[in-house]
Amino acid sequence: MSGYLVSPQLLSQIQQTVRHYLNLYGGGNSTQLPRQQQLRRQAILQSDLLAAVDTLTDPSTAQATILQGNGSGDLELSDITVTVVNRFENISIDADSYIKIEWIDGEWQPYAADCGPQSESFSFGSASGGPSASAGTGGP
Repeated sequence: MSGYLVSPQLLSQIQQTVRHYLNLYGGGNSTQLPRQQQLRRQAILQSDLLAAVDTLTDPSTAQATILQGNGSGDLELSDITVTVVNRFENISIDADSYIKIEWIDGEWQPYAADCGPQSESFSFGSASGGPSASAGTGGP
C-alpha cells in the first residue's frame, strides 16, 4: 500500500497551521505585511501626498516604500510598497519625505513626517491666511 494515512488529529493540526499563516499574512497575499507589523511602520514617500479634498469622502493617496532595519541597526528600503491614505484636509507631505504611518480602519495613514525646516508642505492651518506652522520650524 502506497501513500500516507492521515489521522483526524493530523488533519486538524494541518488546518490550524494553515489558518494561522493565513491570518498572519493577511489571507495569503505575500505582498502584504504580517498583521503584527501592521500597527506602525516607517516609510519614504515615492510621490507627493496631497491634502484631502474631503476627510470622509475624498482623501488623497500616494505610494510609499517601507523601511526595515538591517543587521547593523540602520534602516534600509525594503521591497514592500504600500498605499498611504491622507485624510487631513490641511496637511500635504512632499515626495521623498521620511514618514511614520499606522494601520487604521484598513488603510495606512500618516501620523508623523520629517519635511525639513523650510518645507511648506506639512503645514497646519488654512491656505486662506489662517494660523500656520511648518513642520520642523516649531512655530508660525
